[in-house]
Amino acid sequence: MRGHFATVSSDLLNWEQLRQHIALFCNEQQISQEVMLQLQLVCEEWFTNIITHGYQKLSKEKQTSSEIHFQITYSRADKEILIYFIDYAPAFDPLQQEMPNVALSAEEREIGGLGIYLIKELMDCCTYQRIDESNHLKIYKKISE
Repeated sequence: MRGHFATVSSDLLNWEQLRQHIALFCNEQQISQEVMLQLQLVCEEWFTNIITHGYQKLSKEKQTSSEIHFQITYSRADKEILIYFIDYAPAFDPLQQEMPNVALSAEEREIGGLGIYLIKELMDCCTYQRIDESNHLKIYKKISE
């Protein structure tokens, strides 16, 4: 099982670095452009959520020293991609959040929740754990070769 690993500070400017890791990984593993774009979209959503909703709740001093750990791997035996995020923001389990009513128009719908909805819709499985003051989100995507 091969993968890409990265640790970045909690700055939205670091999204480009993670996006490139995903693109390089997908190229190396010969994963389709369509799947790569889905992976980049859900990772951008979660990365942005960590920073804008998680780390912004911390004091400025803690924000500057906060890190996000990112890992993406592919198991050919299981035909499955695993994306793993670890952050040290306040506890937040996205899987416990109420899903937005997407049948409503944008004007009628409450703000928020669409990123998590998107992740659940595009990926096959998500798991969350709070371990030692850190959030652990695993996102799985089955692919056909």
